[in-house]
Amino acid sequence: MRFLLHLLVVTFVSFSATAHADDPEAMQILEKMTSAAKTLTYEGVFNYQSGRNLQSIRIFHRADENGELERMISLNGAAREVIRNNDMVTCINPDGKQVNISRRPLGRGFPSDLPRRFSSAAPYYEVKMGGKSRIAGKEAYQLLITPIDNYRYGYHLWVDAETYLLLKSELIGQDGDVLETFSFSSVSTGEPIPDYKFKSLLADDDMVWHKTEPENPIDIDKHSHEFEWQVNWLPDGFALVALQTRLRANNGADVEQRVYSDGLSSVSVFIEKIRAKHNHLHGASHVGGINAFGTIMNAHFVTVVGEVPAVTVEKIGSAIAFTPVDQE
Repeated sequence: MRFLLHLLVVTFVSFSATAHADDPEAMQILEKMTSAAKTLTYEGVFNYQSGRNLQSIRIFHRADENGELERMISLNGAAREVIRNNDMVTCINPDGKQVNISRRPLGRGFPSDLPRRFSSAAPYYEVKMGGKSRIAGKEAYQLLITPIDNYRYGYHLWVDAETYLLLKSELIGQDGDVLETFSFSSVSTGEPIPDYKFKSLLADDDMVWHKTEPENPIDIDKHSHEFEWQVNWLPDGFALVALQTRLRANNGADVEQRVYSDGLSSVSVFIEKIRAKHNHLHGASHVGGINAFGTIMNAHFVTVVGEVPAVTVEKIGSAIAFTPVDQE
């Protein structure tokens, strides 16, 4: 159930007119796709493939005066459900007898988040029209999203020509290979969805419920000069968008996590003090489109993880430095 778990690893801003697109029709479709993602009610089944891992997921999505309500149910592999009520996310894991409730994190999001993330990141990608296709029985426009540099991936999108719902997306590597695919096999829009379809069938009284309360927001600009760990290089457009210091590793060590994003792509930096008999990634690793780079610095494990090319996480990791903050 990697996809549903990976959903939980961007602030959204309006489209910027400084985008590098030279195709006005493509940009118009992108804007309509962004609007459709938060205003359409739909249900269907989509497939998510990363490498050899293929998952089928049923989705219900309702948009009304109360905002957005979304439920996803795994159809193969381990049973899992994820229910999102605006920014509150409930993950139900019957095998582990756990229900986890928290606010939607930054980084990769739900399929309905993807169009808004494209809108936010438009200045760092070229957007052009491709050909037309049929996806899930519907005529679809193709959009070709190409990054302006080699530090992020590209995308191919297929958008319903009638409703502008995103029907399919492909994550494109630097060599043109398809790294990950999200695609509806069936979908219907516009019909009311009754409340009971948003109720979990997996949760029961025997499960252990965990609720993570949101931390007070940190004024990143105000406190950035106080950070002992500095990231001295980031791709153009990437900025620090989230910081959390209350995570706990399995061995009890405090872990600091920072999330850097251009609005679409995101990278997390984890900093953890070394403890005895603790294994840790050293060097490079990858799974599908996710790359990681680990190193040891100043008696700490430093790990950079993101859905970006390997060169990006390695270059960010090599540019991290420890500078003690003067205590007055």
